[in-house]
Order: sequence, then structure tokens, then C-alpha cells
Amino acid sequence: MAGRPHRSRRHLALDEVGSTNAVALEAARAGDPGPLWITAARQSAGRGRRGRSWLSERGNLFATLLIVDPSSDQHVVDLPLVVALGVRNGLARLPGIDPALVGIKWPNDILLSGAKAVGILLESERCDGERRAVAIGCGVNVATGAGNTPYSVTSLRDAGYRGDLPTVFEHVAAGVEAALELWDAGRQFHEVRAQWLRHSVGRGEMCRVNLPDGSSVEGIFVDLDEGGRLVLGLPNGERRHFSAGDLFFLRQTAGV
Repeated sequence: MAGRPHRSRRHLALDEVGSTNAVALEAARAGDPGPLWITAARQSAGRGRRGRSWLSERGNLFATLLIVDPSSDQHVVDLPLVVALGVRNGLARLPGIDPALVGIKWPNDILLSGAKAVGILLESERCDGERRAVAIGCGVNVATGAGNTPYSVTSLRDAGYRGDLPTVFEHVAAGVEAALELWDAGRQFHEVRAQWLRHSVGRGEMCRVNLPDGSSVEGIFVDLDEGGRLVLGLPNGERRHFSAGDLFFLRQTAGV
């Protein structure tokens, strides 16, 4: 059950580090077999997707799960959606949080009442030329959220949570572990996809995807395809599939 300590879970709790993802990958290079959770009270060099910085002050949760050789290369690309589902499910079970208000924005932002509360960053590398190490980093706004962002930001406190950080960690860890078990190294990705869509935000709405090359595309968020790519319906009737990008909903000037 989410929120209860897992007897076999390996957990390294640190005070201040540069990045919990960096610590996890260092452990993998040193031969750690995973799974291993690493948490820190503060990060001095926290980062988000595409190299963005991530506010990492005390009072929030900074956690990384190291897993080694989680699946074939074909299915490693599933992990952002798998992890998002797990984090969403874990937070939805926290006391004081209304599960109906916890959603997922493609590919793996977690929203509370439409505002971002969690950032997820996955990093992967080969160790010894063979083992694939994956660091799954989760930054959860428990006490505070960042300001001066191009989208709405919130925290668990703002959403009604009055518990402590260890409880948040237990729920997040249990949720991610359950989602990875459901995924079954890619064999059950269709189940993950179905649940992800059930909790997704903005399906059927007009949105814009900012692509890595600096261009953008606007259309209606139609679906996730069988491979987990975002499907946009364009004004000319074409459907385009995206595996990477930043999604913004056009209904809100805040741009969540």
C-alpha cells in the first residue's frame, strides 16, 4: 500500500548534494546494481529537462531512483510515461490531496489543479560498455514552488497536504515501484498507456508543442499512440506524432 515503508527498499538519504541524479549515476559507475533510491534535503545544482535549473531548496522532495538494465532498448523510451504515472498515483493517495485534481501533462509533468507541482528528469548512460543505468529524478514541490516561470506552479501545501517529507517520499517511491512492476519491462506498456491517458490533462484541447529544434506546432491533443508518442490533430486534418517537446495549453495565458 502506498505510503508504507518498503522493507526491501534501498534508500540513501543525504543532506546536500549537487544533484541526486548525478549521485545515482556515480553509484552505477562504481558497480551498484540498483534499484537504489537517493534523496537529498537540498540540491546545489538541481536541473530539469533540457538543462534547465530546478529550484532545490529545503522543504521540498528531491529523489532519484537508480535502476540498471530495466528493459530492452526498445522499451527504455517508455520510462518517462511510466514514472509519471507512478508519481501521480503516489501523490494522489496523500492525505489532504484530492485525487481528482492530480493530473499528468505530457510527457511527465505532474499537475495539481492545473499547476505544476512535480518535475521529472530521466538520465541514462552505459556503464562498462554494457549495463544501462537509468537515473529517475523527481523534484516535488512540497512546501514551496518556484516563481518567475512561464507556467503556473503550486505545492502540496497549497493543495491541502499537511504531512511531512518522509511520507511524501514513501508515497512517491511506492507509486513509482508499482508503475514499474505494472510496466513489466515493456511487456505491459499498453496498461500503463491506458492509465496514463485516464489521468492526462488537456486531451481534446488546443495546444502548442515547442520542439527541440526551436520550431513549434499547434493542434489538438488527440491521443498517445501505441509507442507513447503524443498525437496532435492539425487544422489541415493531418495527424502528427511527437516523441519529444514541451507542451503548452492555449486555453490559459499562464501556459501550463
